[in-house]
Amino acid sequence: MYKSVPREQIADSLIHLRGLFREKTPSNEKDLRAQEKREILTKNLLSNLFRTKDHPTLHAVFEVADAFSLTLDGAHRLFGYELERIREFDLKLNAGRTHIIEAHPFDRDLPVDLPAVLGRDEAFAQSSTLRDLVPEWQRNIPIHALEDADWQQPGAFYIHVGTEDSLGSSLPPGAIALVVPISEAERLRPNPRAIYLLQFGNG
Repeated sequence: MYKSVPREQIADSLIHLRGLFREKTPSNEKDLRAQEKREILTKNLLSNLFRTKDHPTLHAVFEVADAFSLTLDGAHRLFGYELERIREFDLKLNAGRTHIIEAHPFDRDLPVDLPAVLGRDEAFAQSSTLRDLVPEWQRNIPIHALEDADWQQPGAFYIHVGTEDSLGSSLPPGAIALVVPISEAERLRPNPRAIYLLQFGNG
């Protein structure tokens, strides 16, 4: 999950990233402000790198991600952290309880298979096999394609179904499920055949 990175290597990476952005001339006021912010951030990080503690603050990591257009995973890797390994520990520590998980890993270029054609509406109204739900797939699509509007439904998120608190549910323990908002009409008159997630303030 964490591998110590020499500070010289972090400094070289920051200088390299700054150099890449310096090659591009700002085209508007927003880009000019971003460049100024990037220069100040890099200067401060380089001057403080050898005087600070081994681990950067989360705020500093977010600033680096924002300034250099990095993913959160990329910014963490710069300092020696592997966010994807956190998922492994999360499952080991929290598998017993149903909890919200990230929609996808931080590796945004990871190739995945996505549905190309969905089955008939009747297949989604009853228990069906995956082949009936998705008869045709598109292969090796970068996972960041899921961020496009066609794939996202506002308010939707994923959960990992707990292995200890899902008794009586038709969802198998350990499954990953997509949770979508319901309409006001369904909220007032729930469907007895549907599965609902009730989220409380304490979890």
